[in-house]
Amino acid sequence: MAVVPKHGQNHNKYDPSQDLTVDQIHRFGKVANKVQKQKEEAEKHPSVFDNARERAFKPIVRPRPNKPNTVRYAIWLLVVMMVCLWIMYMSG
Repeated sequence: MAVVPKHGQNHNKYDPSQDLTVDQIHRFGKVANKVQKQKEEAEKHPSVFDNARERAFKPIVRPRPNKPNTVRYAIWLLVVMMVCLWIMYMSG
């Protein structure tokens, strides 16, 4: 590990005179407002890719609200049991 000298007490303080000028602040505000409008437009009109992604993640078999999904529970139970058996086998 390299040894470097300690930093001195020469801390640079914040200097408001070196901050953004009025013109820079106005340009930053215009660009920020333009980007915000573009984001709002993109949310209003989703692209083809967004529509395809929504269709891909849409569940094919919808669970019934008053009936528990026992098949899903059985599959997860089998997965957990297989993991436990693997851990037992690997531990000796």
